[in-house]
Amino acid sequence: MKKAVVVYSLISLFVLQAYSQGEKRNDNWTVVGNVQYVTQHYWRGLGKGPLFGEAPAFEPSIMFLNKNWNMGLFAAGSFDGVYKAVIPWISFSPVKNLWIGVWDIYSPGKKLWTSDAKPFDFGLTTSNHFVDAVVSYQLPWFPLSLKWTTLVAGKDPNAEGKRNFTTYAELSYSHRWNDFSVWGGVGVTPWKGLYHREKGGVNNLELKLQYNFRLYEPITMPLFTKIAYNPLSEQFHFLVGANLIIPYTFK
Repeated sequence: MKKAVVVYSLISLFVLQAYSQGEKRNDNWTVVGNVQYVTQHYWRGLGKGPLFGEAPAFEPSIMFLNKNWNMGLFAAGSFDGVYKAVIPWISFSPVKNLWIGVWDIYSPGKKLWTSDAKPFDFGLTTSNHFVDAVVSYQLPWFPLSLKWTTLVAGKDPNAEGKRNFTTYAELSYSHRWNDFSVWGGVGVTPWKGLYHREKGGVNNLELKLQYNFRLYEPITMPLFTKIAYNPLSEQFHFLVGANLIIPYTFK
């Protein structure tokens, strides 16, 4: 119960602080197709291992967004077949810079196309779903972003058989010089759970360098490298990747 109170209190704080920053934004819808290749899937301090395999991954996605909505579908699979996932998401922005959303991380791995995949099972101990509630906010005067995510449904039991509410909080900074950009983040899991079974703490120190090659306006092909360290598991991660991004805006 204490964990749930902490989660809801922080979400309320994000919302209250951001409502004072609202302004008019563009109503047009944009569709973005993205095809990504990475030498290793990496997520919130977790990389090479039993969850994501030890091979490169192919990760296509499609996104629909306008001033208030961001929704889409992300799919991924590692070439060794260990990691397979389908992730729909939807998020809403009540005011500029604030986003509140839900990601359904459906990750049955090798069982994806078998009868054991259980796509409609959201049980605490039996599900292959990890339903993530996400609140993010970017400061309007500085490129600093805050993100709080908590697993609110699907598989996430603690030692007592109750919901653990596994949580990840991240503070990140980004900067761009024309087509070159840098992104850095510090991630924390406040208590033990999915990201570390024994304790909480800083679980992600991440740096991403990216260069956007412009193929044909507005199509781009970003190339990036990512260096990360998980202090809880004492593991370094290094990967490189490439995207092909095709946006289309319509009224």
